[in-house]
Amino acid sequence: MKHKLSADGFLYRLRPVKLTDARFIIDTRLEDSERNKYIHKISDDEDAQRAWLNEYFDRDGDYYFVIENRLTGSAEGLIGFYDEKDGCAEWGRWVIKKNSFAAVESINLLYGIAFEQLGLSELYCRTLRANEEVVSFHSSIGEKTRSILEGHFELNGERYDAVEQYADRDTYYKDIKPLLDRRSMMIFKRAFKQTVGDLEFHHIGVATKDIDKEYACFSLLGYAKEGEPFEDENQGVRGQFIVAKGQPRLELLSNLDGCGTLDGFIESGNKMYHFGYMTSKIEKAYEAFLNCKCRVLSPMKESVYFGKRICFLVMQNRYIIELIEK
Repeated sequence: MKHKLSADGFLYRLRPVKLTDARFIIDTRLEDSERNKYIHKISDDEDAQRAWLNEYFDRDGDYYFVIENRLTGSAEGLIGFYDEKDGCAEWGRWVIKKNSFAAVESINLLYGIAFEQLGLSELYCRTLRANEEVVSFHSSIGEKTRSILEGHFELNGERYDAVEQYADRDTYYKDIKPLLDRRSMMIFKRAFKQTVGDLEFHHIGVATKDIDKEYACFSLLGYAKEGEPFEDENQGVRGQFIVAKGQPRLELLSNLDGCGTLDGFIESGNKMYHFGYMTSKIEKAYEAFLNCKCRVLSPMKESVYFGKRICFLVMQNRYIIELIEK
């Protein structure tokens, strides 16, 4: 059905399937011949797939999603739930591309949409009994086995037994979600390092009307100047880094004469207004943050102080980060 349900996780997001996804659906479902023996066959006919999608758009209680990688923006799989009735629905159409790590978090996001956004009370799935690896996976995350459905599936003219496994809201929030959250975070950390590299914290930017007066206050906390003061006409600011043992480096900043770069932060009282991070892969980091729905505040430009490129982005929580090229 046509819907607007979506969810963002650590590494992955679910968004509604669109008509333009027809080719992706075909390619993903036909990618692995070994895996395909456990799912219904489809043709390579893109027009037929679009016709199926148009029929799907007219059905009620049917929610089909593309699984996207938030860092790269690429689609890596499909998942959905359907046959919604009396607060319950069957989930399936679950196909992940080779070498993708989307399995764990895609399930977690799907449960979240079903229970939190739609208020369902149970999701269940039916897997070919012969597909022992997937049946075992469902058990490993805490889903319960309800029954064996004899001859439930027909594939290529033959009947196969199915294993019905399920989770209700209590089971999900008590047992399944904590496990999937932990696994999803571990996967995200590995993927983030591979895609972006290490982000090395460098400083907190402090907006001030008068750097000298601000420094006098921080000196009471043990801060001392690091390096010489600088002026950056590209950014419209002057600045001074200060450091103290066991405390974060601070970048004290004030407007250059005739510039209003920091006016909004000073007037709002948001003095500590950005975190600065060093990265050896600034272009990949920049792209990854944009894919994660960050907004560009100041595009890539050369920094007078660092002699390398920097940029500023606003995250969805309205916090500002500065990326600094190593």
